[in-house]
Amino acid sequence: STSFHLQSTQTSCMTFATASRLRLAASRRISLAAWTGASIGFGYWAAKKDSEQSARSLPSGWRACCDGRPLTEAQMRLRSQLTEVVGSANIQSNVSQRGSRLGNGEAFAVIQPSTLQQALDVLQLCVDADVCILPQGANTGLTGGSVPRGADAQLDRPTVVINMMKLNKIMPIDNGNRLVCLAGAGIHSALQKAAELNRESHSVLGSIFLNPTTAAGVAFGSGGTQIRKGPAYTERLLYAKVNADGKVELVNTLGLRGTQQSLFKKLEEGTISQDDVDLTCCLPASQTTYKSEVCELDGHVSRYNANTAGSDPNRSEGKVLILATVHDTFPKATKADMLWVSCGDFLTAQKLKAEVCLKGGAGDLPTSLEYMDKDSCIAVDEAGRVLCWMIQLLGLGERLKFLWDVKLKFEALPIPFANVVADTMLYYLNNLCPATLPAPIMELTKKYEHHLLISVGEYGNGQYERTFERLAAFEKEHPVHVHKCTASETPWVNYFRFATAPAFRTWCIGKGLEGVSVDYALPKNEQHAPPMDPQTVALRMRYSHFGCNVVHEDVAFQKGVDAHAAKMALKHTVEDMGGALPAEHGHGTEYVASVAARERWKAMDPLNVFNPGVGGLPASKYYGQPGTFVQHEHTSACACSHGAHANA
Repeated sequence: STSFHLQSTQTSCMTFATASRLRLAASRRISLAAWTGASIGFGYWAAKKDSEQSARSLPSGWRACCDGRPLTEAQMRLRSQLTEVVGSANIQSNVSQRGSRLGNGEAFAVIQPSTLQQALDVLQLCVDADVCILPQGANTGLTGGSVPRGADAQLDRPTVVINMMKLNKIMPIDNGNRLVCLAGAGIHSALQKAAELNRESHSVLGSIFLNPTTAAGVAFGSGGTQIRKGPAYTERLLYAKVNADGKVELVNTLGLRGTQQSLFKKLEEGTISQDDVDLTCCLPASQTTYKSEVCELDGHVSRYNANTAGSDPNRSEGKVLILATVHDTFPKATKADMLWVSCGDFLTAQKLKAEVCLKGGAGDLPTSLEYMDKDSCIAVDEAGRVLCWMIQLLGLGERLKFLWDVKLKFEALPIPFANVVADTMLYYLNNLCPATLPAPIMELTKKYEHHLLISVGEYGNGQYERTFERLAAFEKEHPVHVHKCTASETPWVNYFRFATAPAFRTWCIGKGLEGVSVDYALPKNEQHAPPMDPQTVALRMRYSHFGCNVVHEDVAFQKGVDAHAAKMALKHTVEDMGGALPAEHGHGTEYVASVAARERWKAMDPLNVFNPGVGGLPASKYYGQPGTFVQHEHTSACACSHGAHANA
């Protein structure tokens, strides 16, 4: 009986244990199935949301080089040939690159030449291997033209990026009245070099905190804030082009003496001196008539990217390879003040521009005259504080540029949410940072709708006092509030203005709204903004180079609005008002250029080797029409002996 009881107990225990194991196994299978189902569901949801986000606030997604097209034997040999020229440390293969605002693609190779001759040799090897060539500087472009094209661009060849950042020497000539800049020299670096000479450099852009290159400024005709100087422009250049026979030609109009070999050596070493200057060179190194033209409030626009005037590299948008440039420097103000002037309505702001800032003519122009509307101030305060503090802590230039590049590389990764994680974090970290605008100015942004940022300087002719006299008279007759910034407030005002474009992207992603950006020039006498349906708009940022009537407009739309259609409507409205677009960011892959601009680019680059697809041009070799293009002759005229082509 006892034995039977023990056997029964053991059997019951075994049955219980077996049942427990079965229940545990079943539970594990159910958990595994649930986990798998949840993972699949989350993956589907994440992919769907990622796709929706990319379509909503980001204009581009992951792309592959040349859409997987098979490589020719010449293209397969190219990497090893390029490595022989520049060394393995200066070449990367299959590199994904993302533009600052638009564009995302994969380069077959990214090359960083260390010498000018290497740049020419790389260019000829790329032409011989039948690949596309994309000249690149700091990759701060906003319209997609500074990064490889995506699969939807229908390229028929791989793309090689020639990044010129290692060639960055800056050398003063003519007693500091001009700077010789290699293609990789940054505009902030040029500003610092000019300051050492008690002069000012040619261009200050909103993106100066990223140190974009002087060569890119010429290639885009970038304007920036400096109303007295005009857009980046020079006819003193060293550049390479590819002729209709597929041969690289070197064009030298720098106005510097020496053989090609000796000149290259001095440029690379940064040892150009006054002894190397050809004093007979009369080519301009800036747009000398701009400040007079901008004071004429007529029906013409002050500047725009499709302007076909000047030598080839100016507004070439990557259709030649710029190697070096010469730029004028400018007198530095002996005293200066930054004013924040708030206006109750836009017409009052326009009237102040005409009666205070432009009335004295070219000699009395302020150093800069910028505009921000209330929505711009809201967006920067709600989404741009982190960037402003980073500029303050890290300074302008390389350290901040490094972090910016890390952000772009992460956003280019082919993983869910990679393109929005950084801006989402910036949005939610924003309010942990103190407000960046000084308290008195922040109060003005809440009270007034329109704000002018005016830098007034004295240049030796009494213009400082005359400007303040006109402003005092205007203030008595009109409802404006003038705040003279202290020395400690002025940098923060500049940071706030520089942060507008990045803050817009962060704001849109944080709010989950679709946004578009447009830059355009309106006629100088146009005093109104292009109309838009206010019911469709969640945020409309208008910030501008007010003296030039060049406008940057960032618009976030209410959910359900067709943003692309609204953007096209805005562009057409600008054109109907007599405006031109784009004004300074370049056409890139976003804008279709005028017929005249496209024909000019085709003449510069008859094989369509450089930057294919820019400005609405065909992406295929020969522009889809083999054998129909002739070589474009360089048109600059000068008495010196350097305005000539030479085979490289």
